[in-house]
Amino acid sequence: MPYVPGNAVEGYCLECKRDTVQTVLEVSGLQVRMVRCEKCGDEGPLRMPRHKTKAGLRAALQKKVVTGAPKRRTRKPKEDPGQTFRQLLQGKDISEAVDYNIRIQITEGDVIRHKSFGIGVVTTITATDKATVLFEEGPRTMIFGRE
Repeated sequence: MPYVPGNAVEGYCLECKRDTVQTVLEVSGLQVRMVRCEKCGDEGPLRMPRHKTKAGLRAALQKKVVTGAPKRRTRKPKEDPGQTFRQLLQGKDISEAVDYNIRIQITEGDVIRHKSFGIGVVTTITATDKATVLFEEGPRTMIFGRE
């Protein structure tokens, strides 16, 4: 099929650095001499689209080989705080749980009773007046030892 000025062809644009649709400006015999890129408006000779050249195919294959299949991220299994809570409570007497208030003194391993969260086990002392307490629904940071 002969090309006519005004027709659209696919070609490689040096300005855009990719394959674009181009408008034929000048034809000589059966060959397209000049084209204009529809994206940037740059004019120049028609260049073969990259995906149709051997170099373009090699580059595409190299890209696939280098990147390969996308790696799947494995998720960490979520730890059930209720199960950890029950393990920490094994061997402890719940009836000896101390009612929590801001003035009590606690150490790691103590069992406390909070009016909103229920029974909890002190897992770590993070500062001189802060502790992480594990309740059945999850850990909470509690303040203690204040006067």
